Amino acid sequence: MLSRYAALVKNLRGVVLAEAGSPEVKAALQWLLKRFRYRDLGLPPSMAELRRQKGLSRLLELFHPSEDLRRLAEAFASKLSASLQAVEALVIASAYVSPVIAVGSWAAEALSKLAVGEVEARVKLDSGGWKLHFRIADYTVLDAYEKSVAEAEELWSLKVDLEDFKRRRSERVKREAKRYWRLLEGEEEGKPLILFFDLALLAAENPKLLEDVRSLRVGEAAAGLALEAAVLVPEGVENI
Repeated sequence: MLSRYAALVKNLRGVVLAEAGSPEVKAALQWLLKRFRYRDLGLPPSMAELRRQKGLSRLLELFHPSEDLRRLAEAFASKLSASLQAVEALVIASAYVSPVIAVGSWAAEALSKLAVGEVEARVKLDSGGWKLHFRIADYTVLDAYEKSVAEAEELWSLKVDLEDFKRRRSERVKREAKRYWRLLEGEEEGKPLILFFDLALLAAENPKLLEDVRSLRVGEAAAGLALEAAVLVPEGVENI
């Protein structure tokens, strides 16, 4: 299993969250797969049925590298009354050091309830613009991963200064948002395109959730608590 995980991490460029059964979402997913012709996109375990639809078999079924990560997702979904599929996508994306790609309005809404920041697009993206911002989202997660996971491990210490912890995490999100300055250079009506997530920050704000997090093995669960970013891909993107 470790060898398969390593191979997946190397080639993965995004974890897809999407509503099954929608023709509009399927068309957007097919458009997305064409953008990643030579790289892999994966699905969290709870969404594996998507890849059984015609034309979507290239989506890879991902797995929890650790049982603690599965339990971590369940704890967040339960304590925050959030979609388990959305939380699982974030935890899996963190563990695989990849951004989330949310396709369709259901995915965007499910994730927005967990977001700690966003960037609106005031420009219309062409094919090159989408490619650029998929890549920027990838680097957002990759560049922040080691530091944000090491910092998340502080939550297991009873001596951690939670106020200072929350301040540092919030400042990191603000810094990362500056990468997306090109999206603000137009005069179109602004619509959210990039969402930021920090499950460690949410845990620091919720004592009962933090207790659940601390019940898990730090070396395993912290891998699911990195700073995350999601690119929101709307239905009909293939016609834009």
